[in-house]
Formats: sequence, C-alpha cells, structure tokens
Amino acid sequence: MKGTISKALDLLTKGLAPYVARRLRGALGEKWMQRGSVSNSLTSVDPQSWDAHVVLLLMWDHWNQVFRHDLTFVERCLISELREFRNRWAHQQNFTERDTYRCLDSVERLLSAIESPIAPAVDELRRESLQRLHDSELVESHRSGRDWFAALVTGVCGGILAIAVVMFFPVGFSTALAGMILLVFGRLVYRMMQPTILINSGPRQCSECTRVFYGDGCPYCERLQQVREEAAAPEPEMAIK
Repeated sequence: MKGTISKALDLLTKGLAPYVARRLRGALGEKWMQRGSVSNSLTSVDPQSWDAHVVLLLMWDHWNQVFRHDLTFVERCLISELREFRNRWAHQQNFTERDTYRCLDSVERLLSAIESPIAPAVDELRRESLQRLHDSELVESHRSGRDWFAALVTGVCGGILAIAVVMFFPVGFSTALAGMILLVFGRLVYRMMQPTILINSGPRQCSECTRVFYGDGCPYCERLQQVREEAAAPEPEMAIK
C-alpha cells in the first residue's frame, strides 16, 4: 500500500509543482520566492526538487490570495485531505486498500482540476486499486454455536439410523444400506462444518460509463439501455372508430 501511496505523492508533486510556481509568479511577481510567506515554506528555489509537502503547503497558505480564483472549495478540501495522507505516509502509518483508493481518487481529482497531463497516470493506479478492493471483498463466514449443534444432531441421527438398519434388516442388505446412510450423513456433517465463502459485491468501475457501482451489473448503463429501448419502441396505433 505504501508503495502505491509513494507513487501517488510523486505524481501529485510532478503535476502540481509547475502549476503552483506559475500561479505564484503570476500573482506575486517575479520575486515571489523572496517573499517571507513563500520562502518560509520552500526547501529549494527549484520547483522540480519540491515534494508533496511543499506544494500542498504553498497552495494551502496562499489559497485566498492566489489559488481560490482558479479552484473551488472542493479542491481546497482535497488539499487538506491530501496533506493528512502525506503526513500519515511520512510517519510510516499503515494504509488499508480503502485508504489507498481514497488517496488516489483525491490526487486524480486535484490534478484533473488543474488539467494536468499527469492525471491519466494516477487514474490507472486508481483503477488498479479499485480492482484490488473488489477482489478483496471475500469474506469467510464463521461457525456459530447453532451450526455446531445442527451438525452434532445430524451426525447422531445418522448413527442411530444406521444402527437401526443393522438391527432390523438382513445382514448383507443392512450392511450396505447402513454404509450408504453413514456416507450420506457424514457428507452432510462435512458440508455443514465447512466455512462458507461469501462474495460481498464490492465497488467496481463500469468500463462503459466509468461510474463506480456495487453489485454484478452497472445500474446506470442498465437504466440508459432501458430508456433507449423505450424510446425506440413503436407507439401503439390509435384505434379507428
């Protein structure tokens, strides 16, 4: 997970650094790097050597003066969220696949907002994370006390039935029948004690409309197809009196 987060932050920096430098220069003048509010945040005067911490901090500290004219409050929220992700990454905290997907989605949205050519590369990482998130939605059910009791009762009933067959039927016939009964009930007990794999239909992205949905089929495309079929259907002819 951390490797993917590292790639995302690197791509974020690569996409944002030229934009941030260009906007700061346009709003503050050619000597924008010498201003105290800017120089205090810089680790280098070369934008290519900046990291995600620097570009996000510059955008946050100069939002009202520079960036709010191009971006919306949604992008400001993304900046705040990505600063938190970056801090968690810097402190070596663990990331779940859901965290990873959320981070990649936020990076892509922010880069798309500034029309960065880096956005498609992040989109590819986001799709891979979404696929992993969907594949991980396999849950192994656990046996409850009721399941153990049902298996015990089934096994006892099978044993009693097999004993009764041996006692009341001829030897040759009863042995074969009792064996079949034990085999059937043994199979039932075995099946009852096996953990069930539940497929929780997690999120996935439709290849047609690119929307994220849950389940087996995309409801958006199904609805669109239904509307098209209704529109293409011939109107009923009016009865002529």
